[in-house]
Amino acid sequence: GELSAAMAQCRDALADPWRGVNLGGWLLLEPGPSYPLFTHHPQEDNSQARCEWDLMKVLLKQLGKKRAAEVIKTHRDTHVTKADFERIRACGLNSVRVPFGYWVVTEPRPKEPYVGPALEYLDRAVDWAEECGLQIVLDLHGCPGGESPEAPCGRRQRPESRWHWKHWDFAESLNILEFIAKRYVSRSCVTGIAVCNEPCGLVPAATLISYYSRAVDRIRKAGMSASRVAVVLPVFQRPEGEDEFIAKWTKLTSGRHRNICFDVHCYHCFENQFHGKTFAQQLRAVEDNVAMLQKHPMVAGEWALCLGRATWCTCGDMDEDTVISIFGAQQMDAWKHASHGSFFWNWKEEPENKEWNFQVAYEKGLLSRTPLKLPSWDHKGEDPLEERLHPSPSDPRVYYGDTVYLRVFHGMYMDIEGTKVNCRWSDKGPWQAFTIV
Repeated sequence: GELSAAMAQCRDALADPWRGVNLGGWLLLEPGPSYPLFTHHPQEDNSQARCEWDLMKVLLKQLGKKRAAEVIKTHRDTHVTKADFERIRACGLNSVRVPFGYWVVTEPRPKEPYVGPALEYLDRAVDWAEECGLQIVLDLHGCPGGESPEAPCGRRQRPESRWHWKHWDFAESLNILEFIAKRYVSRSCVTGIAVCNEPCGLVPAATLISYYSRAVDRIRKAGMSASRVAVVLPVFQRPEGEDEFIAKWTKLTSGRHRNICFDVHCYHCFENQFHGKTFAQQLRAVEDNVAMLQKHPMVAGEWALCLGRATWCTCGDMDEDTVISIFGAQQMDAWKHASHGSFFWNWKEEPENKEWNFQVAYEKGLLSRTPLKLPSWDHKGEDPLEERLHPSPSDPRVYYGDTVYLRVFHGMYMDIEGTKVNCRWSDKGPWQAFTIV
């Protein structure tokens, strides 16, 4: 049924919403964001490790405990410095999100290969934010036991069934959040604390909501008031969807918490759904995000410029940078509707990954375009935006003898090898060419 007004979750907004960038790959290691660390230390089969856990196993085996710890210390000392904070400010941004593994705060649990504690780096980050006039969100990105079987929490586990949501140590996660809140309670630049990152959709909603509510209580009790610090609660790949999860949250908490925001990660390049979208459909998906952002207190804790496969054959004659910059402009316009703003993923990345590397994208002008005014559409017939972005040929008919390419719903083209039909590639090669006879 309808929630009463008294029970609605307040859509509190920040006076100065975050317009920021993530410092991923610094205090929790991932292959791209930690570049070039993973390329320098390949696994035995010469492939790159996929997560911090696996990288540490490589380092420990190759170098031993002492030298492995020195490699991690050097990375932490050099990967992000005060100069990065100064450059972030010079780019016109006002905030940073700092992902860290729990082992940065406490020592790693028995038999875990991580190097910690390393609290001095969080202290530095807070100092540098203050000195550079930036807001900082401290993001517990890797919880004890892991909030998922995926690399972002520190350890990628395959098959996924090796991980169970009961492995996540909620009690110890709460202790770490309370410790962080007490440590930085007097620091005005700390305007957000994220209670975990991308928790697996298998965690029951009631369990996750209970953890979130207790986390808010512990952070508030530690002295971080709602008037100064937002508590960030991820809503990631929830089977019931964002609206239903937030309705459950509101019902179970009676809407009593203030200055909380739900963290959504808006990527347009994963899963069949986004690989199959035309460029026009990608921009409409950004438009759909606006409706969600206007409804709930939210932050886009991670976003990037990467697009799914079908975009690249539905964008007319536009070059790659034009397509990316249009997509960037529409997203940045959408984030203006987020009560708590947004953070680009990521500040550092492999240099050729311009869609994920803020510094490269910024220098190339991919984040400075004026947004398009999209034509209105009632969802009947073809979207007029399709024709605008991907004009039809002057004679839109197919004749005998013409070559055509058949794209399936996930952006790949059908190909024929002998008598076998597959959908394996996103390019139009001779195997994908069909002639009407």
